[in-house]
Amino acid sequence: MIFFLKLLQFKMRVIFLLPAKAALFFMHLAGEIVFQIARLTNIKKSTANNIKSFFPGSNYTLLSDRTLKNVSFAIFEVLALPFFNATHLSSISRVIGKENIDQALSKGKGVLLVSMHTGNYEIIPAILASNNYKVNSILKADDNPIFKFLEPSRSYGGVKLINILKDDMYKESLNALKNNEIVCLMLDTGASEGRHVEIDFLGKKVIVASGWLTLAKRAECEVVPLFCRRENGKIIIQIDKPLQITRSTEEENMQGIKSYFEALIKQYPDQWLMFINEQETKRMLEHAEKK
Repeated sequence: MIFFLKLLQFKMRVIFLLPAKAALFFMHLAGEIVFQIARLTNIKKSTANNIKSFFPGSNYTLLSDRTLKNVSFAIFEVLALPFFNATHLSSISRVIGKENIDQALSKGKGVLLVSMHTGNYEIIPAILASNNYKVNSILKADDNPIFKFLEPSRSYGGVKLINILKDDMYKESLNALKNNEIVCLMLDTGASEGRHVEIDFLGKKVIVASGWLTLAKRAECEVVPLFCRRENGKIIIQIDKPLQITRSTEEENMQGIKSYFEALIKQYPDQWLMFINEQETKRMLEHAEKK
């Protein structure tokens, strides 16, 4: 698998010697080819069934196609990212609501940016870094060679990686926030491995990570929700208004964050890449069934 990915990335390196428009055309063409192959495999049926479990009345066949296309394009964007320049990034992405990050940073205590595995979530830190922000990305990476392979893409633009398996996540995050930097984290995985709470999400009782609340209160920083989606061939980074987490507002803001993402997943169910991951979907559903 690693050999195959390295081969694809080498081809991307060659392609990105071309002018930006041509390079991006071939990158997306490769994504289209992979999509057309993927939709003929069992992964389409699995994705459709996962979507159906949460949205039984939807056109889950069409939604699964859109999800697979999103993933197929995202794969090549991540592979090619080390060879991107500013023109490439600006051509495939658009940031909405950047002023909300600026407003939070103006307080001088950093920003805890929370999102979910939607759109092309892997490229979010790179896009923010390309907008001249100092970005730290919290992730979980064991010794699997694929994580080492992904490091150049994940650290693009000077993004600092905070690996919860190797680093003191709270210490590193607090230092970054103290330096008025951005700390990015995902809310929809790893809930059972750390601090978590149970919430009603999309009609299911699921557990979600809650350690970010403690981190925000301790750092006294503002929390900024972000939703990533693919629209008309572009990665859209939608940034909402900052929230101040205190002991008295903790529950209210948790519900606010929940409602924010729930509404967007309902609007863009094909953008939640969790539906590709049968294991994570099963985990959420099994917990819901136990209740």
